[in-house]
Amino acid sequence: MKIDFHSHILPKIDDGSRSVEESVKLLDLMAQDGVSVVAATPHFYCSKTSIHRFLDRRAEAYEKLKPALKPEHPKILLGAEVLYNKALVGKDALTRLALQGTDFMLLEMPYAKITEDMIDDVERMICDFDVKVMIAHIERYLNFTSYRSLARLMELDVLGQINAESLTHLRTRIRCQRLIIDGYVQLLGTDMHRIDRGDATLGEAYNILESKYGKDLIETIEENSESVLRNKSVAGILD
Repeated sequence: MKIDFHSHILPKIDDGSRSVEESVKLLDLMAQDGVSVVAATPHFYCSKTSIHRFLDRRAEAYEKLKPALKPEHPKILLGAEVLYNKALVGKDALTRLALQGTDFMLLEMPYAKITEDMIDDVERMICDFDVKVMIAHIERYLNFTSYRSLARLMELDVLGQINAESLTHLRTRIRCQRLIIDGYVQLLGTDMHRIDRGDATLGEAYNILESKYGKDLIETIEENSESVLRNKSVAGILD
């Protein structure tokens, strides 16, 4: 089962889809690609809005899209791409940002050096709240931090997600390959934003991964993906 854990398909809520019509085109593309489930993960910035207000806006965007959905479209699960902020550690409502039907939250780290304080904060989120963490597009952070620092983060009780687009370019593909070999990649996402942006599909990522590693890796990613939707423990998925 193809499951996309990272997308911006909800209309007019962030820098993703600009209209219901564009959202439908994105979902048409995903349907043609064989995606069964897509996580709608609009950006959440705790410095700009409250969790309550964000959830209201997300619900409004989804309600606008619902009448235009087609039977062949992938099932949409509501979630969020939550930008790390130290203030998140003290928010009791953090679990409300988790992917619908699960305790898994997609966490985006800042585009800066990953520090020990950040790593400690992520660990506190995991330990102090009933939230399981998926780290968004982990390959991107290597533009800003060392591999060692990223590895320290990924050695926590977290799952790693990479973007399909990163597999289609040599430089970022090499980074992804190292992350895969070291066991830090469990999930895929398109990070689909707009129809004219040229974001890669999951199918493209599948083809590249299968040519490099064979079908076993694809099967493992699909098993991991289904385990997330079943809300299995992170430890259970990583084992």
